[in-house]
Amino acid sequence: MNREMLDRAIQSISIHAVFLRNSRVRCKEDFLPPFIETDVHLTTQHRFGPIGQMNVIKTTESTYGIAGRFVLLYFEAGVRLVGDVALKTAVDDNSLPDDAVYVEIEAEFCAHYRLSPSADPEELIPALEEFGRYNLGYHVWPYWREYVQSVCTRIGIPTIPIHMYRIPQTSTHTVQQPGCPTLDEHRMSVNPTQ
Repeated sequence: MNREMLDRAIQSISIHAVFLRNSRVRCKEDFLPPFIETDVHLTTQHRFGPIGQMNVIKTTESTYGIAGRFVLLYFEAGVRLVGDVALKTAVDDNSLPDDAVYVEIEAEFCAHYRLSPSADPEELIPALEEFGRYNLGYHVWPYWREYVQSVCTRIGIPTIPIHMYRIPQTSTHTVQQPGCPTLDEHRMSVNPTQ
């Protein structure tokens, strides 16, 4: 993480809005909440990170409601509930059969940042890329958490906890969020009698 570049970006932009761009919700075909006949033990898996795409746009008041230059950064996140039995027998996440995933929620967000009038976007590109790698998640995370909570309610399962966002230690994001419990430590039971 290059703190100097992050500071340059932070001084040159301010958050304007966060929008949902794409989403996907998938439930296992024979998993029909809240009509579940037996206990199902599931493990939560998370993935998230910036997509690496960036756009700089110039707007007029008639096109965007506000005149100025904006930086658009994109972030994706996903969470899924995987059956414990299948997870224990799988060699890795790629070897999980499709029917091992009971619920999967994915979303892509676009964060709009207003660029200060004195900033040169061409000179800022490395700083904005660094900002996207490490700080973009802070602005998107509340929208992601709310989206997951809403979807869980709509499909009839208990809310999947989305932990506090932490700045990643590297620019590579793994399935497990740094600072969160390991995959085997976070379990959810769906019980029809609850």
